[in-house]
Amino acid sequence: MSTTADNLPAAPPRGLWPTFKGLFRSPAFVVATLVLFAAAVGLNWATQSMQLYFKKLPVPLARPIDQVPEKLGRWVQVSHDEPLDKEIQDVLGTQLFIFRDYVLEDAQTKADIRLFADKPTKERRERLAALQTRLPDHVINLAVTYYTGLVDTVAHIPDRCYIADGYQPAQYEEPVWKVKNKDGQDFDLKARYINFEDQTGTSRVTKRVAYFFNVNGRYESDPLAVRRSLQNLFRKHGYYAKVELMTIIRDGNRSAAVMTDFLRSALPEIEKCLPDWNAVEGGK
Repeated sequence: MSTTADNLPAAPPRGLWPTFKGLFRSPAFVVATLVLFAAAVGLNWATQSMQLYFKKLPVPLARPIDQVPEKLGRWVQVSHDEPLDKEIQDVLGTQLFIFRDYVLEDAQTKADIRLFADKPTKERRERLAALQTRLPDHVINLAVTYYTGLVDTVAHIPDRCYIADGYQPAQYEEPVWKVKNKDGQDFDLKARYINFEDQTGTSRVTKRVAYFFNVNGRYESDPLAVRRSLQNLFRKHGYYAKVELMTIIRDGNRSAAVMTDFLRSALPEIEKCLPDWNAVEGGK
């Protein structure tokens, strides 16, 4: 029986098996393999026996963040809670947020607040801009964003976002403000407080911005401290909420006083939406 070249079985690759055999005969290769194997076993043992968590389990909110009331003490919401564009929300990295405009209700603004009722978004923004120019200490912008299940990401802090938008920090402080918690108790809250000035030459207004975080049941003003808390390998769960305020009040002390007044009404309601960390740690 004749055999053509086309019918011959494929020859095995030359030199491959001898190469592997040579590796297994090498003491250095064997030692390296054993070290890697021991490291993998040791890491798995340490993870289980020490209860280390390299990935955090998500923590649900106690109630939806959009249940923060429209009226907070003397402050009244004049904006709508609206969805963001998909591209913006993808960059934001969470679906749990509120971006709101509040106006201080008093004799000077009662008539203005009534004019916001049932108006479309564009007209609301125009009215708010006019009111903010006329009475800057009567308008405040609130943003609350919630993240959970992350390990070390702290997204979108004003230090970076405002600079990307053409602003520069002209003044940078970390004041301690006396505010209230959800139980009505006073406590000292440390915030980052920044005066941003326009660098584009288009005469945009100066913006005073304050922000802080609630991370795993406590408050922090430093994003790096938030990151360190999320990186704690002994904790199974992780979350943080960023609270950010903005005014266009030129006087820094006056702006801080307005923000503090607003927080004394707003923060207790925001806290009611956040997880009970003690219950989370207790496995409830």
